[in-house]
Amino acid sequence: MRKIPREQIELLIELQVKETAATKIQLVLDALPVKIAEIASVLNTFEAAIEAQKEHLAELKKLYRSFDADVRTNQERIKKREEQLRSVTTNKEYQAILKEIDEIKKASSRIEDETLACLEKIDAAESEVKEKEKEYAIEAEDVARQTADLETKSREQRQSLDELLSERNSLAEKIESSLIKDYEFIKPKARGIAIVEVKECICSGCHMNIPPQMYNELHRGDELRACPHCHRMLYVIQ
Repeated sequence: MRKIPREQIELLIELQVKETAATKIQLVLDALPVKIAEIASVLNTFEAAIEAQKEHLAELKKLYRSFDADVRTNQERIKKREEQLRSVTTNKEYQAILKEIDEIKKASSRIEDETLACLEKIDAAESEVKEKEKEYAIEAEDVARQTADLETKSREQRQSLDELLSERNSLAEKIESSLIKDYEFIKPKARGIAIVEVKECICSGCHMNIPPQMYNELHRGDELRACPHCHRMLYVIQ
């Protein structure tokens, strides 16, 4: 490469430093929405569990109402059969109605047992819903705190990024246009790192050895050479 004033090389190095720092911050900013969504997903799990428990509770209450309706229906049936007893004329009819009343009472007794068991399940389900809602409230507070922390971090990182980009633009204005053009040409082909330091004949970009003569020439500090392996711009700290 052609001879380049040392101050231009230093400006280009500083430009790369600013851009690298800005890229790291941008990666953090890009990841924050995902982190926030992951934190919020915990609440979705709680909400789904609570909703499922409420649906179970609703089914139990529906079943309870069905049992209660059956008991009331049987009570009405018993009342009607007892009224019929007053008008029967034969012992056979009398015994048949008594038997039917007894069967209805036995059926009602079974339903009442099932009703009590259903009530116990309802109480347990209601307690479970309340417990899950308490856990949800605690988790929601934690999620809100974590989200607020991440949003604060996002604002701070955004401010740092804006400052870095402003500094980067100021530096770019001081660098020769042809040098910037070369830099921008190399950068996308080199994972965003267009200029790197050489230490003891080793390129810090690809970690490959460069020719000793090239290394010695770089020590003069008045030119940039391309790595023969990764083609990044090379420099040596004097």
